[in-house]
Amino acid sequence: MELASLIVACIALLFGIFTFIFHDNKLKKQERKLNDYQLKKNEIEELEIKKAQIRGNIVKVGKGPRTLKVYNKGRSKALNVRFELISNADRLDIFKNPFPYELLNPQDSTEVIFRLIVGFPKTIKVKFIWDDDFQKNNEFTQVLTL
Repeated sequence: MELASLIVACIALLFGIFTFIFHDNKLKKQERKLNDYQLKKNEIEELEIKKAQIRGNIVKVGKGPRTLKVYNKGRSKALNVRFELISNADRLDIFKNPFPYELLNPQDSTEVIFRLIVGFPKTIKVKFIWDDDFQKNNEFTQVLTL
């Protein structure tokens, strides 16, 4: 009887140790995944802090001149901001062009004012180029509706 009790106790002890080790390994694996996820999230956040994001919108009031409002929606300052008209440039008469723009802080904007020439298109394709703390010569191409 004593031997049977000892065997049952040993089996229970071994089962408990096995369960503990299995559960502990599972928890450590989950913890490693969470730590890796948090590290990646922090790295992405650090990169986003270094990036500017230059975008544009067309503002129109009546049938007069149009305004291309260029703004920085990123979290870093944009330096040496430039823009190029990729398509339909010959159909626009730009008469106020502040580019290249030296510094565009986050959430700031500037404007390009232009008139449309007869037979103007419905859209223009614009490429914005800028430098920021992340890298030089960032580019973003955008199609804007006139």
